[in-house]
Amino acid sequence: MSSSGNISRENKTIFIVGTTATGKTDIAHQLALRIGNAEIISADSMQVYRNMPVLTAMPEENKRTEVIYHLIDYVDITQQYSVADYYRDAVDCIKNIHAQQKIPIVVGGTGMYVRSLLYGIFESPPADTAFRSEMQEIVEKKGCEALFHILLQQDPVAAQSIEPRNVRRVIRALEVFRHTGKRLSELQLQWHQELNCYHHQFGRLVLWGISRPRPLLYQRINFRVDTMLKEGLLEEVNFLLSNGIEHNSTAYQALGIREMRDYFSGTLTLDGAVELLKRNTRRFAKRQLTWFAREKDFSWYVVTKDSAIPKIIDNMLTLI
Repeated sequence: MSSSGNISRENKTIFIVGTTATGKTDIAHQLALRIGNAEIISADSMQVYRNMPVLTAMPEENKRTEVIYHLIDYVDITQQYSVADYYRDAVDCIKNIHAQQKIPIVVGGTGMYVRSLLYGIFESPPADTAFRSEMQEIVEKKGCEALFHILLQQDPVAAQSIEPRNVRRVIRALEVFRHTGKRLSELQLQWHQELNCYHHQFGRLVLWGISRPRPLLYQRINFRVDTMLKEGLLEEVNFLLSNGIEHNSTAYQALGIREMRDYFSGTLTLDGAVELLKRNTRRFAKRQLTWFAREKDFSWYVVTKDSAIPKIIDNMLTLI
C-alpha cells in the first residue's frame, strides 16, 4: 500500500546501511513499496557485478519488477569499478530520480560507497605502476595476508575498513602513504573535516542503519551460506572461474569465490569450504560494524525479530 500522499514533496535522499545479512535490502524494498514513488540505489561493491546473484544475495527478479533497482548486475566481472566510478553513477541516479519527483533510497554495506555520497570523493595521488608491481610481487610470493600486515603496521585505521583479500585497495592505501608520507585515513579525515558537511545536492538526508544482535546476525549469516549452496553457489563460482574472472580483479574479492575455488582444487573439503565461508563472512560483518560505528549521524534500528519490521517501516514513514 502506498503512503506517498503523506510525505513532503521536498527533495530528500534516504540512506539505509548495515552489515551483511541484517535484512537491510528487504527493509528498503518494503519501504519503497510503502512510499510508492521511490527507487533503490545499491551501495554494494559486489552486487554491481553481473553473473554473481548467489554470491552477492542480489534482489530476486520479481522484486526488481516491483521496485526499480540501480547499480546492481551492472558491470562485467572483468571490469575494475572504483569508488569514483560508483560516485559518478550514483550521483547521476539520485539526480535523475529527483527529477522525476521520486525518492532515492541508497542501501548497502560498502562504507566507501556510502561515504563518497555523503562527503564527496577524496582526490588521492596518481597511480605508481612500478610500486604496484612491487606490491603485487609480495602477494604472489607471500600471499595477500602478508601485504595486509604491512598496511596494518602503516595505517591500522584504514586497514579496519579494507577487506584483507582486496589486494587492489590495500595496495592503493600503501601507495598513498609512499607518495604523501601521510596515512590514507588521515588524509580522508582531513578531507571530511574541511568539507564539514554533507553534500547538499541530494536535498534533505535521512540516515538510518539496520542492525541485529550479534548471535542472531551470526545465525542469519550461517543460514545465508547454507541457502547459497542450495541456490547454486558451486555452479556460479565454477562459471566465474571458467569465464575469465581474474585473481586481481575487484569481483574476485567476493566472499565465496576463494573458498569454493579451494574446494574445487581439492585443498578443502566441501564442509571445510562452507565453514570457512561462514567464518570469513562473520569477520567481514565485524569490519563493517567498525566502519559504520564511525558515522555518528545515523539513527539505528535494532531488529530482534522479523515480525517487528512492519512497525519499523511505519516509524520510518513518519520521519520522511
